[in-house]
Amino acid sequence: MRVNWMILLCATVANAQNFNGGDSTWYCGILANENCSIHIAEPRCGTDLITYTNMCALGQAHCKDTTVNQLHMGPCGDGGTTTRSPEQIVHGSELVLDFQCAVLGHRGCEPAINEKICGTDGITYQNFCEYEKARCMHRELHVAKLGDCSA
Repeated sequence: MRVNWMILLCATVANAQNFNGGDSTWYCGILANENCSIHIAEPRCGTDLITYTNMCALGQAHCKDTTVNQLHMGPCGDGGTTTRSPEQIVHGSELVLDFQCAVLGHRGCEPAINEKICGTDGITYQNFCEYEKARCMHRELHVAKLGDCSA
């Protein structure tokens, strides 16, 4: 387990992910292996007018084709409009991050893993998992450096 978190940490730092509606490549790599059928069914209509069973499935579709975003909650062709203003469309990269945050929210962070990360908010996080949980709440947060912020 320690090796997995270290790989995730290295990938995050190496890629310096900037998740402001754009580059979700790293998260897509994780999502690609997710079994979406085990997650709760919450139909979502994609901008490709395909109904996806849940956020996970729509996120996977976005990872394969970045033009696919969420048009609206619920199935496509449910009698509602199939057009939305750009402000109402949820960008696929946000869905991918939201899904990862939902998964993290249901998992505990391993306390034994103690590889400190200094965030751009000046806070030292005990490990990558704790950093990612904070990032779910503050999307503008990034890794400033590995190790303690005060070091």
